[in-house]
Amino acid sequence: MRGIMARWPLLVTLVVAFVVIGLIYITADGRPEIPPFEGKVRDGLAPLYGAFSSLTGFANHWVGVIRNYSRLERENSELRQEIEWMKRRLALVEQLEQENTSLREELGFFHSSNQPPIGAEVIARSPSNWFDKMVIDRGEGDGVRPGDPVLTSGGVVGRVYVTTEHTAEVMLITDDRSAFGATVLRSGDPVVVEGSGQWNHLRLKPLVKEVDIQIGDQIVTSSMSGIYPSGLPVGTVVQMDSGEYGLVLTAVIQPHADLARLRRVFVLK
Repeated sequence: MRGIMARWPLLVTLVVAFVVIGLIYITADGRPEIPPFEGKVRDGLAPLYGAFSSLTGFANHWVGVIRNYSRLERENSELRQEIEWMKRRLALVEQLEQENTSLREELGFFHSSNQPPIGAEVIARSPSNWFDKMVIDRGEGDGVRPGDPVLTSGGVVGRVYVTTEHTAEVMLITDDRSAFGATVLRSGDPVVVEGSGQWNHLRLKPLVKEVDIQIGDQIVTSSMSGIYPSGLPVGTVVQMDSGEYGLVLTAVIQPHADLARLRRVFVLK
C-alpha cells in the first residue's frame, strides 16, 4: 500500500496521458457534425494540439540538425583530404617549374656550343671530402673519358678523373690537387687557378710580373693549359694579397658554380 502511494504521481500522469491521447484520437476524426460535448472537449484540447505540434516540430528540427551535422562533418573530412592532396600536387608542380627553369638556363648556356654536352646526375659524394670529388651517373658507355670538363650553367665544376662503364669520378676545381690555366677577363692577363679544399675559395696566382687584376674581376678558363676550353666562367676575384712592392702575389676567387649543392652537371667533349 505504501509503495502504491509513493508511485501515485506517476500513475496519475500515465492515466492522464492515456486519456488525453484517447480524446485526441476520438475528436481528431473529421465528421460533418459533432455533439456539443465533444465540441467543448475539442476546444479544450486545442492548446494541447498546438503544444504537441510545436513539440513535434522541435523534435523534427533537431533531428534534421543532427543529420545535417553528420553530413557536414563527413563532407568537411573529405574536403580536408582533397586540400592535402592538392597541396602535394602544388608542391610537385612548383618543383617541376624550378627544374624546368634550371634546364632552360642550362640549355641556353650550351646553345652556342659546337660540342653537344652530356647531361649527368650527381649520385655520390664523400662526406669526408665533399669539395674534392663526386661521382656522376655517366661513364665510358656514354662517351665520357678522363680529362673531360664538367660544368653547370653557372660555371666550371671540375674534370673527369676516373671512369667506369656507367659512372665517372669528377675532381672538383676546389680539390687542392686541382690547377689549371685561366685568364683575367678584363685585362687578358694569364693566371693559374688552384683548389683550396673549401667550397667557396679558389687560389689565383699570376703568371706575369705586373698582372692587372682588381677585386670584382671575372676569371675565365684558358686553353693554354690543355685542360679546359677557353672562355668558361670560373669565378670572381673577392680578395687580393699584395706583396711589399705592391705586386699581386695571390688572390682569392669565389666560384660561380654552387659546388655545395650540385645535382645536375654537363660533361663537355
